[in-house]
Amino acid sequence: MSSPQKRRSPREAGNEVCLGGQPQSITDASTAAQRQRLLTHLRHDSIDTIAARGRLNIMMPAARVKELREEGHHIVTVRVGRHDEQGRAHHNVALYTLMPGGVR
Repeated sequence: MSSPQKRRSPREAGNEVCLGGQPQSITDASTAAQRQRLLTHLRHDSIDTIAARGRLNIMMPAARVKELREEGHHIVTVRVGRHDEQGRAHHNVALYTLMPGGVR
């Protein structure tokens, strides 16, 4: 007999994101946790500054990318146009992509 799963409130569910197939909390604002969330996401897909701020709760994605690069990760930045959640156009938004090959 399996135990019933705890039902999460909408607020609790809103504080999680699925990274690498696993739900992870986005409430930890430490730089180490932000780096880990970003790296986990980049291992599966590219992400831009607007999405990193909104979906991963990373307020300074460029700083976290710099730290990951200093750890040896090969991350490429391309400038793109994007719209924010309010529909406003932004030009020159950073789009980050982790290149294959692991840590240099």
